This record gives sequence, C-alpha cells and structure tokens, in this order.
Amino acid sequence: MHDMKNFTKTPLQKLKQLKIGEKIQLLTFKKDRKIILVKKDLNLYKVIEDGFEYKEFDNINYEKLEVLLKQMQHVEFPRSNKFYLEVIENKTP
Repeated sequence: MHDMKNFTKTPLQKLKQLKIGEKIQLLTFKKDRKIILVKKDLNLYKVIEDGFEYKEFDNINYEKLEVLLKQMQHVEFPRSNKFYLEVIENKTP
C-alpha cells in the first residue's frame, strides 16, 4: 500500500524500470476501481481507466502521463488515502 500523496510519483518511477509489455495496476483500497498502465515503447504508454468510467487512452507519452494520472486520481480515487500498486510482468516470451 502506498500513500495517496505519491499517487503520480511512485508509478512513474516504477514505469521507468519496466520492460516493454509489462503493466502496473493502481487499485483502490476495496480493489473495485483501477487504473492500468501498459508500457508499449520507451516513451509510449497505454492507460486504461476501469472504475466509475471505462476509458482507454492509447499512445500517451511520458510527459502527458503525469497530467492524465492526476485527472484520473480525482475521478477514480476521490476520497482515498491509500492505494495498491501491482506490477504485472509480461508472460509471453
């Protein structure tokens, strides 16, 4: 579990360490809403918002990702104090 004040900082640091095709899930405390970040290329990401709304954003660069995460934080995690961060490794060889 991570503190909500690090909602954008922690995932962005983890994304730099991931290989292409790996994912990060950001989940609420009840795990009923989530944001999935998929690393597609060195500087391109796919973002899936699955909670109150379902939206997919494709080919988002690193600079726009932080802004998008802050917007999603207010929609999907409005009263949360903590969030889960899960790294999903790519299973295909």
